[in-house]
Amino acid sequence: MYILSVDTTAKTAAVCVASQHEEMGLIPVCELTLNSTVTHSETLLPMIDRALSFSGIKLSDLSAMAITSGPGSFTGVRIGVSAIKGLAFAMQDKIPCIPLSTLECLARNIENYGSGAVLCPLMDARREQFYNALFTVRRGKLVRLCDDRVITAHELTDELCEKYSAKKIIVCGDGAVLYHSLAADYPGGKTLKLSLCSAKDLYQRAFSVAKGAWDIINTKGFCADEFTGSKLSPLYLRLSQAERERNEKLNQQNN
Repeated sequence: MYILSVDTTAKTAAVCVASQHEEMGLIPVCELTLNSTVTHSETLLPMIDRALSFSGIKLSDLSAMAITSGPGSFTGVRIGVSAIKGLAFAMQDKIPCIPLSTLECLARNIENYGSGAVLCPLMDARREQFYNALFTVRRGKLVRLCDDRVITAHELTDELCEKYSAKKIIVCGDGAVLYHSLAADYPGGKTLKLSLCSAKDLYQRAFSVAKGAWDIINTKGFCADEFTGSKLSPLYLRLSQAERERNEKLNQQNN
């Protein structure tokens, strides 16, 4: 089994070809990550082509494709989802296309940081907000503690102080460093057991996306027909800037 996984929801462009190992389960065969100012529309398809080539396989050899469908940059999410939909169309929609939460995949970067710790992925959503969700690991499995949401640093700190003040809290994602510096400015923030993840786990990793897809594929009752490319769609937690500006103009006109 081969899984092609992709993440373009933030500045990082990440592509991985993962394979089933007889003894170790899922392992990365080729993993490419690019953190630069080059747009995903320029880099993504060449990265996918290179990952397949380096892995010695063709598109038709894939058993599944996986994509983070959001939250994240509106443009980045659309580019990634559109690319996978296009590849699925080229394969006559015969390959399962599995959408995953960007935040859940970020949490998988740090799921080996200790059982019982609170895993806190944070993506900078601008406007003094973060995309966030909370997770933990129980009996070797990633467990979600809340839905994906948009939240301010103050709101998140209040929640962590109220519910998880005694827990070790690991932060990752492109908003992690900013939040780590802000948290101490809020009441109770200095008492939290906050830790930044290591540099290698800070940003999106495509192998984490593959691991999420692997868990879904191995879930009892998995049906490939429910995960077609034609059903893929972006997940947005708030309106785009253009939509917000349009609504603001309409409100001004109405007032």
